[in-house]
Amino acid sequence: MSFAELVGNRIVVTGASSGIGRAIAIECARGGADVVVSFRTSRDGAEATAADIRKLGREATVLTVDVSDSVSCSQFEEQCFAGGRVDAIVNNAGADLLTGEMKEENFSTKLRTLLDVDVAGTIEMSRIFGHRFQGQGSGCILNIGWDQSDRGMEGDSGELFAATKNAIMGFTRSLALSLAPDVRVNCIAPGWIRTAWGTGASDYWQQRVLDETPLKRWGRPQDIASMARFLLSQNAAYITGQIINVNGGAIR
Repeated sequence: MSFAELVGNRIVVTGASSGIGRAIAIECARGGADVVVSFRTSRDGAEATAADIRKLGREATVLTVDVSDSVSCSQFEEQCFAGGRVDAIVNNAGADLLTGEMKEENFSTKLRTLLDVDVAGTIEMSRIFGHRFQGQGSGCILNIGWDQSDRGMEGDSGELFAATKNAIMGFTRSLALSLAPDVRVNCIAPGWIRTAWGTGASDYWQQRVLDETPLKRWGRPQDIASMARFLLSQNAAYITGQIINVNGGAIR
């Protein structure tokens, strides 16, 4: 992979104020891209991401969007293209059910939130940007799934994320067919990634991750970011409609 394969690109990353989104946004800048950093609530986090991008010599624009609101999505798209051509979008924004205020909510509330934010948000943003990319003759969309969606995991969280992330993964495959050949659409399915929840997870979960992962370690946000950089680049020009597991080889 070339050192600066994303030079000349302008890439939108939603949910880029922390975790995987932050890592992807910064990695895009390392690849030479200018980045639109989006957030919903954490402006400080988004500004910190933007500051790191600018240290790499790339341009960073900070914008807010509520991906669960169609009007907000449309306004966001207009703001993005008002700043110049957009070459790709990474739909990383998602609801935090494990460490945030939603942690104590009941199953039904969590389900509705995931459907509104993760599923409807990804679909809305993908369609809005996808049509714009078709109009300009090229573009790339990258969504975020979950590697255990298609094989299942026990418990409320397993049921919630399997249902909603499978929806995103299925949508990705169909949208890739709708937008071909001008626009590529792919999805990364992360495994056990040490974000905020993983850092504070119990001994049981720490050991379970090692037991279920052949590479015997947690994944890092950077592992997802490196794959994103590849899929967004012309090095992946013949890849579309694919779900790429980044999970240390886990098959259970």
